[in-house]
Amino acid sequence: MRRLPPMGALEAFLVVAQNRTLAAASTELNLSVSALSRRIQAIETYVGRPLFERLHHELRLTSEGEWLLDQVRPSFEALAQALGDLSQADAHNVTLGVPPSFASAWLFPRLARFKAAHPEIDVSFDSSGAPFSKLGSSLDAVIVFAEDVAGEFYAREVRKQAAFAICAPGYLKAGEDVRTMVQTRTLLLHDGLPKVLPLWLAGMGLSDVTPRNVEHYDSGPMLLAAAESGLGVALTLGDTVRFYPGEGRLEQPYGEGVPTPYSYYFVCKKSALRGRALRRFHDWIFAEASSDGQAIAA
Repeated sequence: MRRLPPMGALEAFLVVAQNRTLAAASTELNLSVSALSRRIQAIETYVGRPLFERLHHELRLTSEGEWLLDQVRPSFEALAQALGDLSQADAHNVTLGVPPSFASAWLFPRLARFKAAHPEIDVSFDSSGAPFSKLGSSLDAVIVFAEDVAGEFYAREVRKQAAFAICAPGYLKAGEDVRTMVQTRTLLLHDGLPKVLPLWLAGMGLSDVTPRNVEHYDSGPMLLAAAESGLGVALTLGDTVRFYPGEGRLEQPYGEGVPTPYSYYFVCKKSALRGRALRRFHDWIFAEASSDGQAIAA
């Protein structure tokens, strides 16, 4: 039987294929760029052909590299899962990819309850992006913001997202109605949520109104900071902002919650939920979400 290339070279190939840059892959593997390059060269030497095109800022898989990735990745994932099922260390750790806004507004304020119920499980977080490519390698599961999640993954909706207006306390005049506000104030919007404005206007019975002025932001934290600073009225979603009692940073002047197609989803490999730690974290997430829903209904 022909000997396989070193496992480190195969792992390097998979991680570089997922990250597309040597710098990002070297960080994930805790290797120097030069050491990582040598591992890639080793597997290319083994197969006798290049697996990546070297571009200016990234590496792109060749057709042979794409084929090899499709062949090797399922076997590596199965191996990692088998070892994880036997490993006591993996039974007590969960690494979760999560958007910063959801983490700070919804997840972290509740996390102490999980730690109290399961002190033996360590949970760590990654908000660096590209979550799907890391599933099964550096991430056990991810929380993603989307309208839907398709594909080969296990995906379950955590929280539907309703839209509402927020602003700094005192920004609006006492009794200022929503129609007057839209016609006279500045609305602050997130570029990544194009459906929010028309849905919110329709939900508020204002489809016939053209906003006086609209400003766009490409960052959720910047959008909230602009609203806190009195730059306008922001349209946002439920689990992207948390109201802090007694601090008076933001208020929801009209008390609305307009339905949107956006949700947060819990996503992982279908086989990953065989792990005890991830299953317990999964069950806790949905128990918390269900409790929130019952509180809202009450």
